[in-house]
Amino acid sequence: MTDDLRGRITSFVNKCHTCTVATASADGQPSASLVFFKNSELDIYFNTGRGSEKVNNIIDNPRVAIAMQADGPVPHSDKAIKGIQCMGMAIVLPDDDISGVPMTVIARHNAFNSIKPGESVIVKVVPTKIYLIDYARGFRHRDLLEL
Repeated sequence: MTDDLRGRITSFVNKCHTCTVATASADGQPSASLVFFKNSELDIYFNTGRGSEKVNNIIDNPRVAIAMQADGPVPHSDKAIKGIQCMGMAIVLPDDDISGVPMTVIARHNAFNSIKPGESVIVKVVPTKIYLIDYARGFRHRDLLEL
């Protein structure tokens, strides 16, 4: 079951281009940001401004939550609702540690830094729990993968 679920989650995530990343400051103030991302297996990578609120929050509190759904029209029935809810640990990668980062993320990172050198960082999110939401399998149906 775990391998099948892992495959279904990876297949779904591969169809997504953006996700919402929720962070919290050291004192618990929540923040949510929409980011373009790319995955490598189940790990999520995105680039963002070095001084952004989400980076500052991740440095203070690396626990994050992610929500995503595939691009497409708004579902017309409950059975068409599908998505991902993920909890994990975020890491702001050092500039010299980008092995394993998908090329599309590196390209955006390099493009941003060519305009404003040193102002972009790459963030890696390592999931600890992933829920695959699929209402076609039943109202409020979620399969859980714990890592």
